[in-house]
Amino acid sequence: MLQDPTDEYIRTITAHCDLAGKEVLEVGCGTGRITRDLARHARRVVAVDPDETALAKARSAVPAPNVQFLPMPDGVLHFPPASFDVVIYTLSLHHVPLDRMNESLRTAAGLVRDGGAIAVVEPGDGGSFTEAKERFGAGSGDERPGREAAIRAMHGLHGWTVGETVLFRARFLFADEDDFIATKLPGFGEQPEAFQQEVREFLARHRTAEGVVLDAGRRLNVLRRG
Repeated sequence: MLQDPTDEYIRTITAHCDLAGKEVLEVGCGTGRITRDLARHARRVVAVDPDETALAKARSAVPAPNVQFLPMPDGVLHFPPASFDVVIYTLSLHHVPLDRMNESLRTAAGLVRDGGAIAVVEPGDGGSFTEAKERFGAGSGDERPGREAAIRAMHGLHGWTVGETVLFRARFLFADEDDFIATKLPGFGEQPEAFQQEVREFLARHRTAEGVVLDAGRRLNVLRRG
């Protein structure tokens, strides 16, 4: 699988949030796909994630000298106050447990220096990949409840203003149907035959000369003090 082959994430982030020469904390870096692009713009990136396996892949994929990958096993951001210019949640805020989401944002706010920002990239509406998640439970499955909670949490962060919602689309390129199934539908072989057939018919509709191309709606909000 190739995520975001056209670099829509970093193009959108940098159009609305200045990263040049900044110290950036990325919350929920996963395997480092977006971290790689952040490192090309920021002076320093500290990327955290609770998944040690994902972090190992990220360290291998992004050997940039200005990037540090750190585990976040308890979901809490343990850094001194005002340590960063920008905190970026990359498709991660909606994964924070509901009872800790507000706390996570408050903690992030305390890590941002004066004049800095919190950038939140979240799933949006629409797109064939979103449809696959909601219909078939692909990847992290139906994320709508978490997405809605994340929006409420952003607007509930006292002393901070939520900027305009910037909508964009991200693409996902899979070599073929089996690539999608292997990466996004573990346990596919144990599913009923009718389910398997439905998935394959869905994927066949999105087959191109490149492979299976899916897309997903995304949204960006930049929060600033005041």
